[in-house]
Amino acid sequence: MFVVALLLQFALQRAAQPYAIDGYRFQQWSSETMMQTVSIADLRDAPVESLLNLHIQPPGLDAVRALLVHLWPTDEIHSALRHVDLSLYDLWALAYAGCGVLAFLWLDQLTQARTFALVTALLLLLHPAMIFFATLLDTTIVTAVLVLWMYYSLWRIARRSDGENRQGHGSMAALTTAVVLLFLFRSAFQWPAIIVIGTSLYLLRVPWRRLAWFLAVTGSVYGLYTAKQYTQFGVLGTSSFTGINLVRSAGIRKDAYPYPIDLESAPPRPLPSVLTRQRKIDGTVNYNNFHYLDFNARLTRDYAHYVRTFPVRALLGSYAENLGYYFDPSSLYSEHVIVDRLPWRGMYDRLFSGPLLIGLLGVAVGIAVTRGAGQRSTAYMLALALPALYVVFVTVVFEKGENARFKFFLEPVYFVFIASQLHVAWRRISPVERPESHPR
Repeated sequence: MFVVALLLQFALQRAAQPYAIDGYRFQQWSSETMMQTVSIADLRDAPVESLLNLHIQPPGLDAVRALLVHLWPTDEIHSALRHVDLSLYDLWALAYAGCGVLAFLWLDQLTQARTFALVTALLLLLHPAMIFFATLLDTTIVTAVLVLWMYYSLWRIARRSDGENRQGHGSMAALTTAVVLLFLFRSAFQWPAIIVIGTSLYLLRVPWRRLAWFLAVTGSVYGLYTAKQYTQFGVLGTSSFTGINLVRSAGIRKDAYPYPIDLESAPPRPLPSVLTRQRKIDGTVNYNNFHYLDFNARLTRDYAHYVRTFPVRALLGSYAENLGYYFDPSSLYSEHVIVDRLPWRGMYDRLFSGPLLIGLLGVAVGIAVTRGAGQRSTAYMLALALPALYVVFVTVVFEKGENARFKFFLEPVYFVFIASQLHVAWRRISPVERPESHPR
């Protein structure tokens, strides 16, 4: 499966090469253009100092970029950026293939039907959003794969609570690793995520020693980094999910990028280039500039004041609008030279957006609940639902406009869940007798 997925991704990229922007990009942005990254020049010239002075996002993506830029040392910075971006395409292709492997493994264990699992995993790899985000130079595909790994590991722990799985220690280590990596690569997974996943483990009646181990490891990583961020910048994690996102998500302010603030004033003390640079090498704004800390803090206060007035109808109306954006097709994020030419795109976009996706999820939940009646407790099902509810909540309450891209964080999980439950329903109505198997 892994090799097939890699070959598929590279074949699609090779076929679209004549249409690539600047000869190598399949969508309009380089990694330098992304709001959450810092300049490749700072990562080349002062990698450690730059990584220690990030406030806009967690350090995962820029740590990878810093490593890559030093693998191809060159004085021409735009050439270095091209090498970094091409290497990210290769790494993201590995993530794409890993997603296919995880989906296959999980479906195989859920359905005990290897052919079905193989075909369904291949259908997931053909999902236009999968192809899109495997060639978008941010961490969307990485987040989706880590969320799928986190869920697969949590499900294996849940099986152990039913007496079906004897590999609980390995699953706990995998879950812990996935949660730590999510923290390092995505702002959505800051300290509240530990509470949510810890609650899921508690509901699954995980032994206290193992639950304490999970909380100790994840809490140490989250806590140390959060303490460092608060001491250094006065933020509890990163600044990307603070003022700017809060006021936009609530519909209070609709300032367009770049935000109208003065970047010219001098810092109060000497600061590293990564905090004082106004523009990155492609001309885009450096949102890691120290001025954005004050800007975010001011907008956070604006949001807090707005919420204190408790404008329930306006606030809920804005969040309902965000939820509507959430259910838009995720492959429509922007123009894409591969995805825009896929003949099956329309079918996938209809299935994985709007009423059809809501309906498929509702049917899958109904099958799962009916099937679980008398076998599994409400606590068991709530434990598996909580992480998804957390991700949906964060991506609706903290964003307006890009919610469909954030929906992709869970789309592989949705895909596996819907496919497995439809397979259960088909087996129930199929007249063909099948051997008994353990409930999954």
